[in-house]
Amino acid sequence: MKTHTKYLSKFYFLILGVLSVACSTDDSDVFETSDTIQSKISHTDAAIAARYAPIFFQDVDITDGWCRNQSKSGSADWITAVDYDGDWKTGNNWDNMVSGRDSGKLIPYVYYYVTYTETHFFILYSVYHPRDWTDIPFLCSLDSHENDMEAVLITATRKSTGGFGGVIDAQTIWHTEVYDYSSSELQLNNSTVAKMFIEAKGHGIRAYAGSSDQDGTYIKYYYNVAQAVSPDKESDNLPQNVHYNLLPLETTLWLQRNNPETITGTALVGDNGNGSNKASSPWGWENGMICKNPAQYLKSKYGWSDFSTDYISDTPIQ
Repeated sequence: MKTHTKYLSKFYFLILGVLSVACSTDDSDVFETSDTIQSKISHTDAAIAARYAPIFFQDVDITDGWCRNQSKSGSADWITAVDYDGDWKTGNNWDNMVSGRDSGKLIPYVYYYVTYTETHFFILYSVYHPRDWTDIPFLCSLDSHENDMEAVLITATRKSTGGFGGVIDAQTIWHTEVYDYSSSELQLNNSTVAKMFIEAKGHGIRAYAGSSDQDGTYIKYYYNVAQAVSPDKESDNLPQNVHYNLLPLETTLWLQRNNPETITGTALVGDNGNGSNKASSPWGWENGMICKNPAQYLKSKYGWSDFSTDYISDTPIQ
């Protein structure tokens, strides 16, 4: 287990805070570091995840349409932690969402998992919602389920000095599909922070397409080392700019893999909507390759040259 990701010194947090994303409404809200500064910063998993943490434009549907009481004024489209309600019983997350919203517990978190070789960093960012829902007539229950987890796998170059290179690829999990984006197909801040779009209701993730993805009812989630807070529950206060915090996957959800109230097989336990246990955990995507062995997954997919598949990070999720 990577114990160095659990405990960061106050000095490290001070450094990371100076370099972190600024709370602003423009697109310059990412930090830059020179190679000199980079070489002085310990490249813990947390630092790597913070450096490449995407900006997520979360579409929010506040109408409900024919399916009453599904979105709860849009809060079903808020991202949060799997244990937002204080327990790892994922079978009660659909029902606890409203009380969680009203008590300010739907605090935005994104799970990260980092591996790297001599040539590249691989950072998986997993996003959780308590509900996957719909507003399509007659499909209110048939096309909804408890728990929803999607993700983006960011691949970036690792400099020979160990420094941060640019993003070269993003793989997004869109329900059961994987979408591929090269760097030329991504909107990037300073070559390292990708802008991603999350759809309302089903929460599939794709590359952000610009102003066409801003219809007024969205939340712009961006990483900031400061304490994250729940969005404003008043649905007319959109769009909003809200920062999220990062959680290490391996010391949170991964530790619950044998908890029968959280995980069954590779799925999150849930019983609302159409059937049970419909949401996959990160280690269930693409037979686990996206999470457990991203280097080999991408090498087999693209046949890239100058691309090492020999990890120099430890990989405990197996």
